[in-house]
Amino acid sequence: MNCVELSEAPRDLVRRHLADAANGWSVGTWGAIGEFQYDEGEPGLVVDAENLSVSSRRGALRVGDLAEVKPFALVDEKGRTREIAFCSARPASGRTVIHALDAVTFDLGIGVPHIDMLVRLREDDAETRRALEAGIGRPLLTAENPAGPAIGKASPTRVFASAFATLEVHQPIPPPGGRSPEGPHSHLLPHHLKEGRMHAPGSPLPAGLYCGLSLYPRTRL
Repeated sequence: MNCVELSEAPRDLVRRHLADAANGWSVGTWGAIGEFQYDEGEPGLVVDAENLSVSSRRGALRVGDLAEVKPFALVDEKGRTREIAFCSARPASGRTVIHALDAVTFDLGIGVPHIDMLVRLREDDAETRRALEAGIGRPLLTAENPAGPAIGKASPTRVFASAFATLEVHQPIPPPGGRSPEGPHSHLLPHHLKEGRMHAPGSPLPAGLYCGLSLYPRTRL
């Protein structure tokens, strides 16, 4: 896989591709990622290409300030662009333990510098809120932390945020051994996350930059 910096302005790239339902998107890191795509005419769909946002009943993607962001095409041996990675040196919060942002929103503290993984609970979900509150100040991926099992059971909205993009997944988390639903979905793979990689193994993206948003042209995820 080769990495080629693109000359087109990042905002123009995002705007042009966001209007096409054939494209897939992701915000995440090695071991924790949210993926987004939509269907033309699906219920609740709102596409705002000018303001770089798409939302539906299944999920949402919002892209913000792209100043100092560089787009790179990852091109395979056949010359096909497999991914366009939008990269910058701007970090996220980098928390390493669970932190309450408000009464229903919790940063899970996945411990990578460029992506925050959050959950947003239903306001009436007192059981899951108690489990998250019990996990505050503790790493998510510990056996004694009640937050992880509670999240898997309740399937709250998962939010993946970089310095310039936010992706939300409203669809259920599949049970162990189950398949992710079509459309927006998320993955949390503790054994990969613990490796502390910023990119997938063998990624040709340049050192010193974080990928805060990925586009998969004409690809259904």
